[in-house]
Amino acid sequence: MGTRSKKRPVWWATVACGITASMFTSAAPATAQQTTTDSTVYRREVFEYPSMGRRDPFRPLNAGEQIGPRFENLRVSGVLFNAEIGSVAMLTDEQNGRRYRVREGDTLGEIRVVAIRLDEVDFLITSFGVSRRETLRVKQDKESAG
Repeated sequence: MGTRSKKRPVWWATVACGITASMFTSAAPATAQQTTTDSTVYRREVFEYPSMGRRDPFRPLNAGEQIGPRFENLRVSGVLFNAEIGSVAMLTDEQNGRRYRVREGDTLGEIRVVAIRLDEVDFLITSFGVSRRETLRVKQDKESAG
């Protein structure tokens, strides 16, 4: 115990001298003539996950609005069909009333628009690495249908 107490003042003195010395030595302001030789290169580490049919474990299970609408809540409210310049489908989320305009190839969260036809839209839904294909038809009002 006596040995330990003798070393403690030496350690504190070393720390105190180091702090005091750093307080009084400051770097001179950089001028245009001075050049820096610091060649530190920062590289971002990038991870690539081979999914092999599995879901990405780095994606959150519950990401709120980032996931997009649930397919079960979507309905096709209309289609602007034009084979030459591309068609546009209007989708409505029945849960919150939000509307989406999508073209072929567009993605809403886990839902990708595969094809837009005159009265229906094909989707590819990928959930947890499992994909399925679904089709939604344009719902016509009872007044306009009859």
